[in-house]
Parts: sequence; structure tokens; C-alpha cells
Amino acid sequence: MITTIDAKDRIKIDMAPIRRELMREFLPPGKQPGNLTPEERERLGREMAQRMLGVVAGLQLGAAELKKQAEAAQREADAKRQTDAAKAAQSRSPSTTSLLPGPTPAPSAPIKDLPKPAMMKKSRSLSGNRLDVKYEHEGKVVHEVNAELNLANVLATVFSTTRRDRGEVPFAIARDGQIYTRSEDDRRRVELLGAVAKPGGPATARLDDWIVVTTDDPTGSGLRLGIARPVGDSLDSLRKTAARNAGLGALFIVIALAGMVPLSTRLTRNLSALGDGVRRIAKGDYSARVPVRAKDEVGELAQAFNQMAEDVEKHQRAALGQERIKRELELGRQIQHDMLPHATLKLGLTEIKGVSVPAREVGGDFFNYFETPGGQIALLLGDVSGKGVGAALLMANIQASLRTRLALGQDLSALAREIDYDIEANSPGPVYATLFVGILDPATRLLRYVNAGHHPQYVLHPQGGIERMTSTGLPVGLYAGHGFREEQIQLGAGDLLFFYTDGCVEAENEAGDMFGADRLEALLLSSATGGTDDVLARVESAVTAFRGSRELFDDATTMALKLG
Repeated sequence: MITTIDAKDRIKIDMAPIRRELMREFLPPGKQPGNLTPEERERLGREMAQRMLGVVAGLQLGAAELKKQAEAAQREADAKRQTDAAKAAQSRSPSTTSLLPGPTPAPSAPIKDLPKPAMMKKSRSLSGNRLDVKYEHEGKVVHEVNAELNLANVLATVFSTTRRDRGEVPFAIARDGQIYTRSEDDRRRVELLGAVAKPGGPATARLDDWIVVTTDDPTGSGLRLGIARPVGDSLDSLRKTAARNAGLGALFIVIALAGMVPLSTRLTRNLSALGDGVRRIAKGDYSARVPVRAKDEVGELAQAFNQMAEDVEKHQRAALGQERIKRELELGRQIQHDMLPHATLKLGLTEIKGVSVPAREVGGDFFNYFETPGGQIALLLGDVSGKGVGAALLMANIQASLRTRLALGQDLSALAREIDYDIEANSPGPVYATLFVGILDPATRLLRYVNAGHHPQYVLHPQGGIERMTSTGLPVGLYAGHGFREEQIQLGAGDLLFFYTDGCVEAENEAGDMFGADRLEALLLSSATGGTDDVLARVESAVTAFRGSRELFDDATTMALKLG
């Protein structure tokens, strides 16, 4: 029910009918307030409190609207007053120009230069159940709104949202010291809280077994809202639980001590056996084992130790085997190195020299040069597929076979064909070799050669230019029976012959790029007038600088011949 009192512009609001209407709206069908369950009562309280807050918000909005209307009215009155003042000033000045000379009157001040009205000030206060809202302008009350609230019912609705299962006591303190609670028992309990339950008291306090927190109403009503929570029951429960745990702990310690002696004796005996086994392995006895006497954790540890000892023994045998293989590979590499020529061969003005930069593994690269019984120079260069001892042995076999057949003066194409069939017939698996075989007559400077699948070899002329000795057949042992073609090339004084294997041009740098035939040819063209030592050193230095920290994966073999 809302009534307006025209005499003093007051509004009186009775909240009881609103509360009853909300109660009927939110009550479950067929229920009365007296027969609600605690859960239903709590839910009803929350819903009504939320709706009552909406009502209060509506009152605040209404007050704000009234404030706007009052400010508008005040501005209109100020504007009218300024307009009247301007008209009065104009009426006092002469309406016509005087015929007699005299001073011209000053124009009146424009309206916009008049002082602006001061802003309105709002204040609110709560006294008992009466809420007063005032709007003041220059110290004078220009508008006032009053509302009568059933404060006890409103606060009871707010208190109904507080949980009861923890024993919490909500309360409110008015500016005059009056205490509002849900019940008389709660009010008496709050009165015992002392200063914290009085206006202007501390915001938080710890009193015996209670924790109390209070805060002022942010709307400016003067109410002080608070809640008290008991902690004594929790502390008592903690003390009892701690005492019970201490007693149980003492009992368990006594039981543990009673069974510790036999258990520790057996555990010590088993651990001593494990310690002996570890010391035996440390001394190199990898056959050490410990007995497994139980199926408990100690037994599982003994089994794990025995498994570890067995694995260590296997690893040691494998390491010994690898060491033996490593020594054999080193021996094979040494044999391979010893089979290659190391001194420069000089025949008249012609000299020839070769060098091989080994990779980490034993490979199948080889080169050789020697004088035949007819006074000619045999030139051999080859690369057996694969790595390891097998490739090295096949390389040694091919070298021996070539030396024997060249001493008999065989035709080069026939010689390559017989090597082709020998490899296919006597080598297990798909094994093959690229091969360059040449015979140089120093007197006539005529070179006969067969290139069996090898990279193009080079002839460098001192006046410039490069000539390639390309392949004249397939690699030996790859597809036997295809035959080989012998080629001839006439050389001149000062010509340089350069031979190499794929490890030279396929060397890679850190970025994975290969040295390549183009770099090699450019380097050779700039070295055509040098000697064999100079050419071999420059090629080896260029390949080493190109690959940087990258290791060779194949032997890099080179050979150079200089004609006088």
C-alpha cells in the first residue's frame, strides 16, 4: 500500500502486504509456512530475499528519478531567474538614442555569463523503521522522500539465507544500538559479544570460541551487518582426534617393535648376501649370483640382482667381441694400407703418385701403379662396393689378379671381361666394383684404358683445357657378359692425368652438400701446370676444408701422373 502525503511530499511504503504477496507467490502448492521443511524454508527465504532486494532497488531507482526531476526543476527556476534579471537590466536602459551628447550606456551581461547553479546533494538516514532521503541545494532542502519499512521483517528475510548447520548467527546493529537477529536466543548470544556488537565497534574479533565479522551497510542507511561463527566445537574435535591418534600411534609402535627383531635379522642376512654379490661384480666376477630364499620384496630384489648380473655378463662378452672385431678391422686397414704404393714412381721424365684418405671403416678403394716387363706403366684404380673386411678382401683379390694378368700382357678388354666373370662366380651376393685399368707407353705417350663404370678421369693440358676419360663398360661383377671397350688417347709433353674415386666428389659438408665434380674440375684447371705433389695436396686440402667437421663416409683416393 502506497500513500502520498501532499503536505510534506512524503511517501510512506508498507512492506508487509508486499511480503505477504511474495509469500503466496513462492509457497509450494498445498503448503503453508508452518509445515515447510528446512530445505523448503531456506529456499523460500532466499527467493523472497532476492525479490525484496529487487523492491529496494526499485525504491532507489525511484529516488534517483525524483532527484532528476528536482534537479530539472531547479535548473528551470535558475534559468527563469536569470532571464528575468536580464530583462530588468534592459528595461532600466534608455529605449531611444538621446539627442544630447553623453556617454553610451554599457550593455547588460549576457545570460551565459551569469553564475551556474550549484549541484544538488543527496543524503539518506534510517531511524527506526523510517528511511529518509533528502536533496539539498545551497544548504536548503529542495526535495525529500520518506519510506516506512518493516525493518525487522526485511532483515529476517536476509538472515534466512544464512546456513544453520554450522551454527552461524547473523545479526544487524542499528545506529541507535538496537540489535536485530533471527530469534531471541541469537539476540542474547550477540549481546554477549561485547564491543563488536555495538555501533562503531571493531570490524573483526576473536572472542573465546567465536569469530565475529561486521561491516557497514554500503547504502548509507547506518546499519551494521555482521555474522558470528563458532569454532569451539571444531577445536574440541581436533583435540580429541589428536589424542586418539597419539594413542593409536603408540600402540602401533609397540606392535612394530615386537616383530622387528626377527624381521631385521632375516633382512640383514639377505642384504649381506646382496652386498657380497655386488662386491664380486665390482672385482670383475660377472658370474656372481645370490640365492633367492623368499618371494617377498627382498626375494624380488635378489631376482632383479641376478638378472642384472646376467645382463652385465652378456654385455661384457659383447664388449670383448667388439674389441676383438675392432682389432681385426685395424689389422685389415693396416694390411690394406700396406698393399698400396707409397713412393713416387719416376720413369724418365714421367712421374706418378697416389694418396688415399681413409674413412673410419675398412673400405674397398685401391690404386696402384708399376712398371711392366715391356717398360710400360700400368695404372690401376678401383672401388669395391660395400664396406668392411669383405670389401677389403675383394679389393686385394682384384689387385692380385690384375697384376698377374697385366704381367702376361693381356688385352685390356679381355682382362676386364675375365675379372667380370671371376667376381660373379666367386663372390657371394650382389658384389661389384668400378675399375679403371690403363697402360701408358712413356716413349710414344699413348694411353690405352678401360673404364668399367668408374667416374670420368681427367687429362689436363698445360695450354689449358680438360679431357675426360668416360666409362667404356659396366662395373665388373654387376651384370657379367656385357663386354668392355678399350679406348686410346694420345698425350703430349706436360700433360697431367688425374684419377680419383667417388669418396672425393661425394664428400659432404655440415649442410649435407657434396663437393661435386664441378668443384673438382675447377680446382684441377687452376692446377694444371703444377706437379703431382702439388695437385694431390691441393685437392686433399680443398676436400678437407669443404667438409669441415663432417666425417668421411668413404675413402677419398686420388692419383696423379705428370708427363715429361
